[in-house]
Amino acid sequence: MAALSRRAFLGSVARSLAGSTAIAPLLAVPAVARGARPKLVIVGAGFGGAALASALANGPEGPLDIVMVEPEPGYFALCQSNLVLGGLKNSPALWFTYEALAHRTGTRLLQGRAERIDPESRTVRLEDGTALPFDAAALAPGIGLDYGSVPGWSRAAAEVLPHGWIGRAQFDLLDRQLAAVPDGGTIVILPPPDPSRCPPAPYERASMMAHRLRATGRGNCRIVLLDGKERFAKMALFLDGWERYYPGMIEWLPPSIHEGIEEVDPTTRTVRAGFGIYRDCALVNVIPAQTAGALAMRSGITDRSGFCPIRPDDMGSTLVPELFVLGDAAQAGPLPKSAYAAVSQSPVVAAALRARLLGEAAPPPTYASLCWSLLAPGDSVSTEGSYAAVNGVLKEVESSVSDLREPREKRAANEREGEAWFKSAGKRLFGSSGRP
Repeated sequence: MAALSRRAFLGSVARSLAGSTAIAPLLAVPAVARGARPKLVIVGAGFGGAALASALANGPEGPLDIVMVEPEPGYFALCQSNLVLGGLKNSPALWFTYEALAHRTGTRLLQGRAERIDPESRTVRLEDGTALPFDAAALAPGIGLDYGSVPGWSRAAAEVLPHGWIGRAQFDLLDRQLAAVPDGGTIVILPPPDPSRCPPAPYERASMMAHRLRATGRGNCRIVLLDGKERFAKMALFLDGWERYYPGMIEWLPPSIHEGIEEVDPTTRTVRAGFGIYRDCALVNVIPAQTAGALAMRSGITDRSGFCPIRPDDMGSTLVPELFVLGDAAQAGPLPKSAYAAVSQSPVVAAALRARLLGEAAPPPTYASLCWSLLAPGDSVSTEGSYAAVNGVLKEVESSVSDLREPREKRAANEREGEAWFKSAGKRLFGSSGRP
């Protein structure tokens, strides 16, 4: 497929953040025709929800009455957490509060946990019993973890064998355990099956762990990835990078070699695979199978995949047409689950909501994805793609991936661009980052 220019992709993100992309109008009667200020509820304030609120920004006296429901006091951007593990960033740099977002967009922020969406009564029911009425609702609930997908592992076991995949507390636990790994210790990582949030992230995590261990005088450590997949995202690039930067430190084993995970034991930090046993590990990072967030499961908008099937022309749920889904919870065909993709989806959903609630017309949707993975400081590889609805199916129409023979200057430029996107998107959506 033809390669996309970097400028075109960065321009796409700028348009996404500005809310300029749109879609064909829906056939529903606009809520504004009923004479009331339409009520919109957005559930979830990660990159997807925040970008949607930004794309709909209309001020407190605007045409929409927007409420955003979010259980956390702020957003911890795990999409760059591997850099913290690598010693290249600190955790506060990934923390964003919501005050600036609410003020800038005219959105009323309600801190609470949504328990269920009831499309018949058009209400979002919160954990405390509150019922929020809506004319339209958009969900960005993120992912949930399947604690029964790895034999011997559980929610309680995660306090010893952390996932570090959602929530700041779990990530901080993983970071502390990495800091305590002795020279010569063994780390075992269990990557998740597809589909999952940020498919290359477990392998970038191994790279950053190896970098930090070497940089802190622990180069005799061993990192073993016992994968459930025979191939993984950017596989050739990672294998090449590991051989170049961390020879002898990182070992990747597919199921055809390790013969499957039989059990993990949190008491002894032991991993038993069909091919062998890894005893008394210094750290075991279990990244389990994933689904859409629990709210989506309870609200009946997930299918057998565990994620939310959507209409490619507007990100509306195919199971509950009154609801829209964006971000990692959406099963959007070839579009990866990533922060960049979530931001790309937000103007499409915003246009669909404006069409439904205000009767505004809109052109066809477009989506984009751009994913950076750091092999070592100064060496970042990327994949990019653009997507469109073709005959009712979301398809990748252009793509490119870093080449094994790219010059060092190109890889360094990739790293700078990834960091620039994160800083720009974070500041644009949330304001400044950091907390004491």
